Amino acid sequence: MGTLLSDLRYGVRMLWKNPGFAVVAILTLALGVGANTAIFSVVNAALLRPLPYKDGTRLVKMWETAKRVGEVSVSYPDFLDWRQQSYSFSQMVAVHNVGFNLSGVDKPESISGYGVSPGFLSTLGVQPILGGDFLPAEESAGTEPVVLLSYQLWQSHWGSSPDVLGRSIVLDGRSFSIVGVLPPSFRFFDKTDVLTPMDVFAKDLMDRGDRGDMDVVARLKPGVTLDRARAEMNTIAARLAKQYPLSDSGVGVSISSMREAFVGDMRPALLVLLAAVMLVLLVACANVANLFLARGAARAREIAVRLAFGASRGRIIRQMLTESFLFAALGGALGLILGAWSLRGLRELIAPDFLDTIGVRMDGGVFWFTSALVVLVTVAFGLAPALQATRPDVQESLKEGGRRSTPGARQHRLRGALVIAEMALSVVLLAGAGLMMKSLYRLLQVNPGFQPESVVQMEMVLRSAQYSKNPAILGFWEQVLDRVRALPGVEAVALGTAIPLAGTHNRNDITIEGQPLPAPGEFPHPDFHEITPDYMRVLGIPLLRGRTFTEADNETAPPVALINAALAHRFWPNDDPTGKQILFGHPGPKSKPVTIVGVVGDTRLYGLANPARFEVYTPYRQAVSNDMNLLVRSALNPAGLIPDIRSAVAAVDKDQPIFGVATMKKLVDDSISTRRATLILLGLFSALALILASIGIYGVIAYVVTERTHEIGIRVAVGAERGDVLRLILGYGARLAFWGVAIGLAAALGLMRLLSSLLFAVSASDPLTFAAVSVVLIVVALMACYVPARRALDVDPMVALRYE
Repeated sequence: MGTLLSDLRYGVRMLWKNPGFAVVAILTLALGVGANTAIFSVVNAALLRPLPYKDGTRLVKMWETAKRVGEVSVSYPDFLDWRQQSYSFSQMVAVHNVGFNLSGVDKPESISGYGVSPGFLSTLGVQPILGGDFLPAEESAGTEPVVLLSYQLWQSHWGSSPDVLGRSIVLDGRSFSIVGVLPPSFRFFDKTDVLTPMDVFAKDLMDRGDRGDMDVVARLKPGVTLDRARAEMNTIAARLAKQYPLSDSGVGVSISSMREAFVGDMRPALLVLLAAVMLVLLVACANVANLFLARGAARAREIAVRLAFGASRGRIIRQMLTESFLFAALGGALGLILGAWSLRGLRELIAPDFLDTIGVRMDGGVFWFTSALVVLVTVAFGLAPALQATRPDVQESLKEGGRRSTPGARQHRLRGALVIAEMALSVVLLAGAGLMMKSLYRLLQVNPGFQPESVVQMEMVLRSAQYSKNPAILGFWEQVLDRVRALPGVEAVALGTAIPLAGTHNRNDITIEGQPLPAPGEFPHPDFHEITPDYMRVLGIPLLRGRTFTEADNETAPPVALINAALAHRFWPNDDPTGKQILFGHPGPKSKPVTIVGVVGDTRLYGLANPARFEVYTPYRQAVSNDMNLLVRSALNPAGLIPDIRSAVAAVDKDQPIFGVATMKKLVDDSISTRRATLILLGLFSALALILASIGIYGVIAYVVTERTHEIGIRVAVGAERGDVLRLILGYGARLAFWGVAIGLAAALGLMRLLSSLLFAVSASDPLTFAAVSVVLIVVALMACYVPARRALDVDPMVALRYE
């Protein structure tokens, strides 16, 4: 221990003796450690930290799948059959994503929640911190409605009062009794303000073909694997498809672990970013190792003398590793601070809802990760210089330490190898950033099918009892349209049940008259939208054929519809579909023909990277909905109209909340947020690596010039031209850059496949991107070499020949 303390004191003195060197090394390490700490905090929360449920590794989430659309929500009758027929699960519950209008407070709010089947909390292994789980008597239809509050809602609306139990909360105009409060750590897939028993409204979910916002969560029995559960559920799905061909034909089951369900499509991006920051750290370590090699060369005489006087090689290596540890520890401490600060910046790039859902924070796991990094970087940048400086040939070391004109060949090779490694790692990072940049550019060139500029949207759901009949619903929407239309600056206003890029959907089968009847499960399955006449005008969706809706397309007029170009091209490729008729659903005695009156352009409903789907539009008066998006196009800044729009809605119904407020431009931006965030972070990391690599090659060339001053002087003295000297120095730097780029390109070609799932219309081995990256690296390397090369031209032969 005494020896270790002595080494630490000596290390502090050496650090204090070279403050410039210390600052550069510590800051370099802090940047690498800080970036790793921030990204690992997200990866730890998403992929490593145990879920906030009891034995969460046995929890799974299930969806149904359809041939044409992939994963869909679960039909409640199918869930009941699953629960009855399966043997792989100890518990299985349905979770229905619902929303409520909260009234009786200062300002009406739309809050989120879930209707859950019996045993939901026990399946997750969650206990309320106040009150208890739903009782069996509370989960029956016809009983007084009850609710569990989230910890956050309890804090914000009841001030964490312990006497909240038994008090009432008004949701959708009904009084619910509060029976408990969920723990602060509780989270589900979306923001959860309240939980309520599903059986209270399960009677409205008994249509087997209705696949609304419902998922299924189950707990695997001990010893049952995920593959075994999948096999059993596939068998049950096939059985149900035969039993109910009209609703379940072609319907399968998708099962994933709860962890996978939480992370979703963020996993590839997170792993790519973690790999990127590790590469940045390696570049930083290589750079600091080069600094230590230069420092070791300056201390060569000191070390050689200590070896000559009997100090063991191990003793000196330990001393130098102790000094390395001091630098790494200080860099790690500063990196922790930078990492915590960077987490705030990540919220501007990565969806805050995702970060909140997975519970990102700097916890013990992040601290131990950073501590491990400190040990890793200590060895990474400290060991090689220590071994190099203490090589056993003392006489040769003394010669090299005393005669600067003849530098150690091994040291030059090691420093060159480190620069080549830095350049290679930088190539990998720049290639990733280049591919993401090209992918994002291609994505932004995709036509979304509408004009997002100058449009703001917001959602309203009429949930209270006063809107239980169509006349009341239509009356509300008409008053809102009239009042908003009258606001200054409003060019057009419309309503629609869905909008592009919002992720909401309402699908149903259709039957096309005059064409062969498809087999069960093969019917066209478009997205349905109920819209007001000005919907196309507000969003700028082009009319390709026929006409749009008018006020005459009301509840007493013949049913009409608009279809999009994708649907028209698929079923009427060489004909005009206007005037043709379709049926909503399957043929039956109650089916009424609907006439197509127009064809409109395709929109990208589910993201710019996803192809256009079939779409059908109907007049809002002929298919009345209490859930609508209000769309406003304005000649002014549309976001500035939001307060006036809220006032206009409040004038119609003061208890009606507005939520989901956003400009359409923001929805477009959010649809590419994962790719954009990955690009920005990869760009930052690659820029940092490029700067560090440039500094590294500059340092090596500057060191070479210093070491070869005597040689350069002799060359000039015997007649070497300035161009010869410049080529000598630049040639050495160019060789390092060439080998670094060559190795980096080979590595990048293999590693860029990890980016494939994040790319759009770009190959992971795109030759133009790799060529551009190579040119940039070589040019930057030559620029870094030029300054010390110019200094070599100024060598005075007379001074150089006396140089020691």
